[in-house]
Amino acid sequence: MSQAFVVELEEQPIELCNLLKLLDLVESGGQAKMLIADGYVALNGEICLQKRKKVYAGDTVEFDGQLFQIAEFSGERSEDHAQEAGYFEDQEGYEGNTVEHQQVPEVIEEPKATTPTNNKASSKEKKADKKPAAKSAKTKDKKTGRKPISFG
Repeated sequence: MSQAFVVELEEQPIELCNLLKLLDLVESGGQAKMLIADGYVALNGEICLQKRKKVYAGDTVEFDGQLFQIAEFSGERSEDHAQEAGYFEDQEGYEGNTVEHQQVPEVIEEPKATTPTNNKASSKEKKADKKPAAKSAKTKDKKTGRKPISFG
């Protein structure tokens, strides 16, 4: 089998679906949960179907033919120590920190013009705008106090 990648975690435990997202093996949490439920992920050599299974230091996760060894974060490592331990064996031509920084121009946003808001009339004004309801020709029954129902 291929070489196991060492993954150091600062916080433990981590949920299996979140670990797949953290390692950038899946595009979303939903995809991670679907792959776990379908049996594509093995934890410690056994297929795991629990999406939120807790993963601790010392566990191994297998996904897509790759093996990941989970380890506890032991602090900052020097680059020389990492090269001696063989962490960069797969990366040919590794030369350390070769990140190029580019100057980003400042963007100044001008304040937007205020737009008139829909001024809603207060409830008192709304009540004043309504026309009084027309008196119905039908009157209430004096005995029961109910209006007659017309089915016509």
